[in-house]
Amino acid sequence: MAEFSKLVITNKGQALLAKMIAGEGSVEFTKVSASSTAYTDAQLEGLTSLSNVKQTSLISKITRTNGVAIKVEAAFTNTELTAGYYMKALGLYAVDPDDGEILYAVTRETSGNCYMPAYNGITVSGAYVQLVTTVGNAENVSLEVDQAAVATIGDIQDLQKQIADLEAFIGYSDEDIFGVEVDFVNKKFTRLSGAVNRTPGAAFDSINAFGGRKRCNVADDGTVTAYYGDSGYTTTGKNAAGTPVQVMVEQPKFYYKVVPMVLEKGVKGMKIRKARYYVSDTLKPGFKVHPAFVENGNVNPYIYLAAFEGSLFDTSANAYILDNAQVADFAADKLSSIAGTKPAGGDTPNLTRANVRLLAQKRGKGWEQAYAATAAASQLLMLIEYASFNMQTAIGRGNTDQTSSAANIQYTGATVSLGNASGAVTNANGIQLISYRGEENFWGNIWTWVDGMNEENPEPFESGQAGTLHVADHAFADNSKASPYKNTGIHPIQGSGYVSAFGYSEEFDWLFIAVEYSGNDALPVGDYAWNNNSGWRVALLGGGCRDGSIAGAFCWHLYYAASHRNWSIGGRLVYVPSKKAAAA
Repeated sequence: MAEFSKLVITNKGQALLAKMIAGEGSVEFTKVSASSTAYTDAQLEGLTSLSNVKQTSLISKITRTNGVAIKVEAAFTNTELTAGYYMKALGLYAVDPDDGEILYAVTRETSGNCYMPAYNGITVSGAYVQLVTTVGNAENVSLEVDQAAVATIGDIQDLQKQIADLEAFIGYSDEDIFGVEVDFVNKKFTRLSGAVNRTPGAAFDSINAFGGRKRCNVADDGTVTAYYGDSGYTTTGKNAAGTPVQVMVEQPKFYYKVVPMVLEKGVKGMKIRKARYYVSDTLKPGFKVHPAFVENGNVNPYIYLAAFEGSLFDTSANAYILDNAQVADFAADKLSSIAGTKPAGGDTPNLTRANVRLLAQKRGKGWEQAYAATAAASQLLMLIEYASFNMQTAIGRGNTDQTSSAANIQYTGATVSLGNASGAVTNANGIQLISYRGEENFWGNIWTWVDGMNEENPEPFESGQAGTLHVADHAFADNSKASPYKNTGIHPIQGSGYVSAFGYSEEFDWLFIAVEYSGNDALPVGDYAWNNNSGWRVALLGGGCRDGSIAGAFCWHLYYAASHRNWSIGGRLVYVPSKKAAAA
């Protein structure tokens, strides 16, 4: 494998650089030449030309990498070589307004393995070159290239991306891509590609992203011990052998693409007026693996989402707390996902987001509470399957119409009979509980803390101002924007109301975070959002037993500080295999 030294600017190049900094014209790069001469580092700066030039390539592409540097790309092929050679030096040429074409910079090959063979009439060999160099002021570099230049791999990749983006904009015809177009202004949803003429439910079961979701039992070490329908499957928290097992939903990896059709500038950042959302079981040009399956750079074939809202396992008593007794040992107790328990809410037990995080992690390596990317995966699947954001209308209102009392939080497990299907079930108390493909009460009953999301708002935070959302996929912490947290480029504004637009940034196009509140309880989203207070805020999702039409799968609450707790707020488990591997 070829290895090249740092690109050294020659004396002639430095003189041209000084002229450019002084405002005496711009720099035009012309070509890259390959030499078979083995130069030393000490020789490079004084070179005015290369000896034994074997090939010369026109420059294919020039891009600015920052304010003082540019990247030059070129490609060499052997189609006109009658004799092979070792590529031992590369020279970058530029035009000096006084001296004409000069050798601007040189790099030498250090491995001794960069051999360009002669063309044998059958096999074409080539080399793709990227040179990054300082230019003082990148704005003064000519970006024009000779159209006769050979296309580089980078050119081809860019072209492929452009074609994929164009196809996505026009509309895919692939039957294995499933999408929906959302027109937020006209409040219109249109099924796309393979989703056309499909109805929610059985028609999506053959698609692995949807039909591959399965309730299962997961032991604390991450082992799947049984699936829904197996003889050993249980919802009680322990299998027949006495092994503690949680009821989770196995979510297969899928790929996604978001195509912003119409964007509008917000107070800060962009908001979506019209967009297309796609998923596929297989990687397509322009698609990305959904970030729910990517943790600290590691890609997981599956993740595991809690089938039920979080309850507590009392380690000292070696028993599950079934009635939300107001006790918790944050050094030992564990967050759980089983049927037949009242979800744990933070009133007397200090169930802040940080403490729920501790309870989840106490279950073992790989376990966390639900976080931004894992929640977003289910949201995207719901949107595409139902061609709607309003899951209360599509699936069921859920337990959202009760009075403000902890007594109205219902026990988990009402949807056990649904298995892996979506739907609504009325329990013995006459109250409706819902499930989306195995996930019970994604909205309603009790609010869910969501980790990996920190909202930073100005102090004071006034009408017309916007905050900044920071997101991470590991190493979660409150009130932080330090690495691994990233600025999403999404800026929720001060205020609250029914959602009328989500924020958009290219890297975080998978997030559904409100940046405008002028909708209603039905359209275009039908769910409410809050972002009212200054300083650091944390995230709640879904709504609780008293929230009515305000609640829903896309209902975000960025109102409270990290220290907040309430009887109406709990958490949910996730299991991510790569997190276990990283902790091993």
